[in-house]
Amino acid sequence: MHSARNVRIHLCMAFMVCWAVAGILPPRAFGAEGYANPQLLIETHELAKRLGEAGLRLVDLRTPQEYAGGHIPGAAHLSWQALDDLKANQQGLPIPKARAEELFGGLGIGEATKVIAYDGPKTPFGAARLFFVLEFFGHDKVQVLNGGFRKWAQEGRPLSTDVPTPPKATFVARPRQELLATAEQVRGKLSDPKVCLLDARSAGEYAGEDVRAERGGRIPGAVNVDYLSTVRRDDHTFKAAEELRRIFESAGVTPDRETITYCHTGARANHDYFVLRLLGYQKLKNYDGSWIEWGNSESLPIQE
Repeated sequence: MHSARNVRIHLCMAFMVCWAVAGILPPRAFGAEGYANPQLLIETHELAKRLGEAGLRLVDLRTPQEYAGGHIPGAAHLSWQALDDLKANQQGLPIPKARAEELFGGLGIGEATKVIAYDGPKTPFGAARLFFVLEFFGHDKVQVLNGGFRKWAQEGRPLSTDVPTPPKATFVARPRQELLATAEQVRGKLSDPKVCLLDARSAGEYAGEDVRAERGGRIPGAVNVDYLSTVRRDDHTFKAAEELRRIFESAGVTPDRETITYCHTGARANHDYFVLRLLGYQKLKNYDGSWIEWGNSESLPIQE
């Protein structure tokens, strides 16, 4: 009897494998998404086991009001706007180096600190923005919480209204200039077939119908992948690697080309940047000045 039961179990497992190979079962049925760099993400159940871990810093990128209403225990708050500076962008920096050292040091982020960033429905690009800025300044111990606060709350996991006061740390900023493009650098590559300009804004902004600067439209030759198209609507987790590759490659964003991401202020572009890092793309830059700089400068060409 036990033998017959075991045979049924093995047959069932064999059928499941066949269905998966045939593409009938979704990737999440086996808990694998196929990312080239899965270590850049952390799942909610994994974080739940690590709350209170020494050397770990949780950073909440939602609005101050959302944070005050309840956050993941131990998380410090950081506004994504604190990671944006147009004047610094024009000088090839996301924010001034001195500000980065003061800001991150004040959050208790030192050289050995492991950072986990998360955001929410109102700022769904915040975690990716922090990921990029920390990576730009040479800190590579950063993960993004898959699904962010939305998934954490949906699962009924613990919340807190306590505001932690992390001990100050020494953060040494080591800018990686190769990760950031300026307006002049972008202009110089407009006719380069080896370069792909990736617009992470909405379709309306890309088409020039939703105008948020002096001029509407896009950088000439840019392709569009709305950053929200890379996540699932129900829990805001990232889509499986195969689907993400299909989304980007169908737009002409391929690993062999250098990809420069941009949006309106640079933050949404960081979301696409993060997804491409997740997929293993290596030739990546972010144009931090983005449309707020390009669209407001009459000397720069646009496509409507």
